Amino acid sequence: MSVASLKTALQNAVGTPSPSSSNENAEPHSRCDLTAVPDSSQKGDGTLTVELMVHPGYPSLPQEGGCGEGPDDFSQSLDRLHELRTLTDPELRRLYKEKNIQLCAFRDL
Repeated sequence: MSVASLKTALQNAVGTPSPSSSNENAEPHSRCDLTAVPDSSQKGDGTLTVELMVHPGYPSLPQEGGCGEGPDDFSQSLDRLHELRTLTDPELRRLYKEKNIQLCAFRDL
């Protein structure tokens, strides 16, 4: 996941294609494929719900954290920190504000 690919995916999801989406330097087949679920994605108030499956956070220390029985490879992965930094990048924060995008946990839907 990169800032550019996430920005393009989000713009496509909210119906405003990015001018760089046809850029030959763009990432092919971005891993940021956002799919709105038909019938349940559009609320009566005009809110569009789109799922972006990420697990941002900080890697847990050995012998701490993790899911269930303690730390595992995922909970200690630096990929979680990469996702956190990407999602909170200043360029994306501007897009969130401009497009009225609210990030939330799945449980908040």
